[in-house]
Amino acid sequence: MNKYEAPVVVANDELAEGVYAASGAQSSTNCWTVNPVAVQAWNGSHKVFEIRCTHNVAAEHISGSTTVVLTFSANLSNACSEFDTQVSGNTVTITRTLLADAYKSGDLMTYKVWVSTGDEATTRALACTGATITCLHETNVQGKLD
Repeated sequence: MNKYEAPVVVANDELAEGVYAASGAQSSTNCWTVNPVAVQAWNGSHKVFEIRCTHNVAAEHISGSTTVVLTFSANLSNACSEFDTQVSGNTVTITRTLLADAYKSGDLMTYKVWVSTGDEATTRALACTGATITCLHETNVQGKLD
């Protein structure tokens, strides 16, 4: 495609068939790998992890958000990030809205999460024992998901 051409809509009440434009369909897939790395054992209240995500498919696509679910070695009293963060027991869920950014193979995305158990010794000893990521694909201007 060399240049964008706006679609033209023609209505004809005498025809029984029709064609419609993409309706903004979305799908959720795992096109990223996620690697949480402890970068600071104690900052005075929390242990700090950097969430390192790598896009791992050859196709470029538009992403509306990613959701990372982290499991830790102990129950948490709180967790925070620059993105929407929820804590339940030893699990932290972070949803990062991406404003329909386009990603290609090998693209990197990093951010931090601060976690605490409520006491210094247990917080310092925290380990991330599991991590998953899902990506919400959005349609592009051609009406495709990828």
